[in-house]
Amino acid sequence: MSALGRLGDVLQHNVPLSRHTSLRVGGPAAHFLASDSPVLLARAIGAAVEGGQPVLVVGGGSNLLVADAGVPGLVVKLSDSAYSVESFADGAAVVTVAAGATLSNLARRLARAGYGGLEWAATVPGSVGGAVANNAGAFGGCIADHVLDIELIEADGNMRRLDGPALSYAYRTSVLKRGALGPVVVTSARLRIHREDAHTALATILSFQERRTATQPRQLSAGSIFANPRDDFAGRLIELAGLKGERRGGAEISGQHANFIVNSGGATAGDVYALIRLAQEAVWSRAGVWLRPEVQLVGDWAADEVTALAGPASAVAR
Repeated sequence: MSALGRLGDVLQHNVPLSRHTSLRVGGPAAHFLASDSPVLLARAIGAAVEGGQPVLVVGGGSNLLVADAGVPGLVVKLSDSAYSVESFADGAAVVTVAAGATLSNLARRLARAGYGGLEWAATVPGSVGGAVANNAGAFGGCIADHVLDIELIEADGNMRRLDGPALSYAYRTSVLKRGALGPVVVTSARLRIHREDAHTALATILSFQERRTATQPRQLSAGSIFANPRDDFAGRLIELAGLKGERRGGAEISGQHANFIVNSGGATAGDVYALIRLAQEAVWSRAGVWLRPEVQLVGDWAADEVTALAGPASAVAR
């Protein structure tokens, strides 16, 4: 019996990952485990590593483009969403939250309870664990500004705590996203917040929500497809290239915000990928800027498909 086979009925097999991503595209996970038990997830990861199987840890799936061919090996997802708040006399506070919690829900619940600091996150999709790994941000805020420390479980089952500086945060990335720690499960995070008048916090969230509704599509998407280049905006460059409304199959470059690719019905991962490449090449040809994807390709993509995203085919930079 294989190492994963020893886990028995706790594993699901051939689970469509389109159910677990915000774009609702992508093929099946060969093996899948969703649990609120970090220890069980760590056991599963250890078994996969022992058996030479690749491991993918997912959160809310809002920053993933899963290959239509699916994901080999094991996919794990922490479903715990509990949180607690500790307040201090000076008005500071710390929220300890499970990585499976939805970041936007957490921000709204904290605001209603009279805590501020995460108002910017109330419109950000995905889980706390995903936000920690990707350094999620919006409206001038980002998770790196709030992380005191995180807890994670390594494949050998050991619990480890990392403080904020150890995560080596940069724009929309961290040591976790770069894979430097191997297959680990982020189990919880401690985030800085502060006491705030609930009406004020909720009003701030409402203003952010109105701005987002006015400028970004409400259709199925993975959020911003590209990271903004230095001193510019990816959406502006794509719009100037005349690509708003461009379609491939069921995927479309949003007519509302060109840095969003939406699933208008029946899209495949291949459709989305085709639009990503179209935007990269068009913007490079027009402006000499190579757009770098913020969305992460996972699963059974061809090596040349992944490599093509890294830079223009020509070795001569403009």
